[in-house]
Amino acid sequence: MSSICPGCGGRFADIDGPVHAYMTSSPGCWQAYGQVLAHEYTDKALFDAIHRLSVDAYALQHPGDLNDRRANQSVIIHYVSLFLIFEENQPHEFATRALKKLSKISLPQRPHAPKTYDWVVGDIDISNVRSHKNCVKQWAQATYQAWSDLEPIARSILSDIEL
Repeated sequence: MSSICPGCGGRFADIDGPVHAYMTSSPGCWQAYGQVLAHEYTDKALFDAIHRLSVDAYALQHPGDLNDRRANQSVIIHYVSLFLIFEENQPHEFATRALKKLSKISLPQRPHAPKTYDWVVGDIDISNVRSHKNCVKQWAQATYQAWSDLEPIARSILSDIEL
């Protein structure tokens, strides 16, 4: 049996299990994300190449309650991270440092989440490093595009702080 994840809308195993504290997901989706991360943690080159994208894409697709400060902040900072990578051509390490700075400031309210996504964590092929990298890049790019309403907010935030 399978169920629909309330965050990303993907279909995952219908299981009992843990979920994130403030990101909205199904246990099956959270488990699939854990498997993707486990694969990344076992290969330093893979981790360095795409882990930042995996974390940002998952966080954006599982935004949580609009009224939860942590959930709101998570969406904004993970979008800004992808903005820095995709629009500003910054390295992943730079985006990670920016994320840490952004987590310490007051951020504006995020818009409502997109209704659907072209890619979800269940679409990531972890059978080999090359396919894993390619899938994560497509997943992150599609997720970034789905949240394009956040671009003006990202630009405003970045113009107001020094990274």
